Amino acid sequence: MEGQIGEARTLLEALLKEIFENAKDLGNRYLQEVVDANRGKKWKDKNTLQFRVRQRGNALALEWYFIKWEDTKKDGRVMVRDYIRKRNKSARRDAQVYCYNMNDLLRHTSGWDNDLVKEVEAEAAQYRRQAHYIADMLTTLSRLERFMAGVEQEAEIEVPA
Repeated sequence: MEGQIGEARTLLEALLKEIFENAKDLGNRYLQEVVDANRGKKWKDKNTLQFRVRQRGNALALEWYFIKWEDTKKDGRVMVRDYIRKRNKSARRDAQVYCYNMNDLLRHTSGWDNDLVKEVEAEAAQYRRQAHYIADMLTTLSRLERFMAGVEQEAEIEVPA
């Protein structure tokens, strides 16, 4: 049984890595399109949204940030990132939220980038959902491994010599 659990874990971890790589690629494509488009724009027309992809263990975070510039006496102009939260529409406090409210994101766009943000968020929501389910499966496998180890220990104790 341990070998089968190990094979399942390896398969799921590879799938999670593939989702992470696809999400990173999505973030890079978004960044490239924004950088290319921002070059010819005035300050007021530039895109101020940043899409960030991170992985910690089995958790995948695909997040949006609002970028603003602040003047400080010490450092001059400093870029500040403000995290944009996903809103939970469900009455259940523990409900998982896989996508951002479009109004929250489009509030920070200039108009020319609305379609781009909608496309990126639609794809990112799919990756968030897939990564969540795979992480749940990996957690379940870990629990099963601990359970099986406990069963083996009990069997060793009960064997009369």
